Amino acid sequence: MKKYITLLSLIAVFFIGMQQTQAQDSRVAEAEFPEAIAKKQLHELHQTVALTGEQQTEAYKVLVDLQQNFNGLKGNTNITEVQRAKAALLERANMKLKSILNAEQYEAYLASLKK
Repeated sequence: MKKYITLLSLIAVFFIGMQQTQAQDSRVAEAEFPEAIAKKQLHELHQTVALTGEQQTEAYKVLVDLQQNFNGLKGNTNITEVQRAKAALLERANMKLKSILNAEQYEAYLASLKK
């Protein structure tokens, strides 16, 4: 009887360990893919300003490009250089979004950023 309890305990520990590993892998995978981050940002933007289909497509491209450029900055250790680069990237992305969104949508987008 003791052997069965020990065996079942080992199996339970094994499965718990597997679940923890999978959960960590999914968080890492999500963080590495710019497309996943851009999808979340696009969803938030759509909730804020109600984008049309064409606007969603264009905004998604801008957000993916932004995230890919952010990922390119990860290896840089110069903090001030990274901050300047991120500010420039955000400014460029905002200018592209301004051309995609109409005036009312862009104002709502800016208001949501301030919050």
